[in-house]
Amino acid sequence: MEIYEDSLVNKNFIFDYFDKNRACFLDIETTGLSRKYNHIYLIGLVYFNIQQNKWYLKQFFANNIKEEKDLLKEFNSFIKNFNLIITYNGDSFDLPFIKYRLEKFNINNNMINVESFDIYRKIRANSAFLNFKNLRLKTIEENLGIYREDEYSGKDCINFYHQYMNREDNILKEKILKHNYDDLYYLVDILKIFDVIKNIKTIFINYNGKNLNVCIEDIIIVGDVFKIICNTSSIDEEINIIYYQDTYNINWQSESIIIDLEIKEGFITPTKKALFLDKANLPSNIQLTDLSQYMVPDDIILLKVENKYIVENIKNIIQKLLNKVKE
Repeated sequence: MEIYEDSLVNKNFIFDYFDKNRACFLDIETTGLSRKYNHIYLIGLVYFNIQQNKWYLKQFFANNIKEEKDLLKEFNSFIKNFNLIITYNGDSFDLPFIKYRLEKFNINNNMINVESFDIYRKIRANSAFLNFKNLRLKTIEENLGIYREDEYSGKDCINFYHQYMNREDNILKEKILKHNYDDLYYLVDILKIFDVIKNIKTIFINYNGKNLNVCIEDIIIVGDVFKIICNTSSIDEEINIIYYQDTYNINWQSESIIIDLEIKEGFITPTKKALFLDKANLPSNIQLTDLSQYMVPDDIILLKVENKYIVENIKNIIQKLLNKVKE
C-alpha cells in the first residue's frame, strides 16, 4: 500500500463555504459497483494542513486487493482529523462503500462522527432553477467554465487496475492516480456552483432607500397555489405587510416573505406541461411580459415548464409585487 501527497495552489475560497469546519473532499476508486463483492483500491482526499498552512491532495493506493485492508486502516486513521467530508454523490456511493468495507474487515469506523456534505444532492435540490441537461459532474464543470480533457473514465480505470495487478505497469498506475487526482482537484472548484444558484435565485429591490436582496428559499406547489418563500438580506422588525387578494397573497414579516399566486395548468407544446399565471389575476398597473423562450398569448406568464422553473418570470413577478405593496 502506498500513499502519495501533493501540495495544491491556494484553495482558501473553500472557507467561504465551510469556515467553521475542518473539511476534506473525498473520492474513491473501486473494482466495481458492488460494495459486497468489489474492493476499494484508491481513496483520494483534498484537505487543508493547518501546520503547513497549505492545501494538499492525498491518495491512498492499494497495489493489489490484498492491500485493501491496509488502505482502509490508513484512511480510517487519517479521517478522524476532520469533521466534514465533502463528496459528489458520496452519500449514495462513496461513503456507504467505505462503511461496508470497514465493517467487513472489523475496522472501527471513524467516520461515524464526521458530517457529510454531498454536493450532488444540494444541486439536485435546486435543479428546477438550473437549465442544465443533466447533473453529471462534467455538465456542472462545463457550466462553470471548467473544461478538462478527461481521457479515462472510472470504468477504464477498473480495467487498468486489473492489468496493473497482473504486470505492475507503472504507466497504468499513473493513469489511475491522474484520473482520481483530476476528479478531486476540480471537485473543489465545483463549490462555486452555489454562487451561481444564489445569483439565479436573488432579486434586488429598493426599500426605504436601501438596496435589499430577496432570495428565493423554496417554491411549493399545492393544487392551484404557487407558493414562493423568500428570505431578505436584512432584518427589519418594523416590516409587517399583509396583503390579501382573491388571486394572490403577500405576507412580508421582517426578513421573511411568502407570496401565494393562483395558477393554471396547460400544455405549452403538444407534449410539455406548463404552469402559468393569468395577468388578469394581478393589478392592472403591474406591467408584465413573459420572458421565456416560448411563444405564449399576451395574457399569460409562464412559471414552470415540465420540471424547470421559468426563473426570470418568477423573479420579475416578485419584484413587481413587492414594489407595489411597499408603496
